[in-house]
Amino acid sequence: MINEVKEKVQQFLRDALEINEPGEGVKIIGITKVSNGWVSEAEVIEREPTLPAHRVFKTERYVVKLNKDLEVYSFRQQSGNEPEEAEEL
Repeated sequence: MINEVKEKVQQFLRDALEINEPGEGVKIIGITKVSNGWVSEAEVIEREPTLPAHRVFKTERYVVKLNKDLEVYSFRQQSGNEPEEAEEL
């Protein structure tokens, strides 16, 4: 089941953030089972949008929440100073 969650989150973030260039990617760094689904944290390497003509990348963290049917219902970018959370759904 964890592999299915990982694949869903990776595909969702690739699609939502339009991650498709060489050098960009999605790495799952945590998956937590909660009462009604899953919470996943991912590191995403994406092109720096302020420098589109250059191959400059940045790493961002995202929290993605899925229900028990593995449908994404929430995602957000996590700032570096926020504590990790695995709140109940």
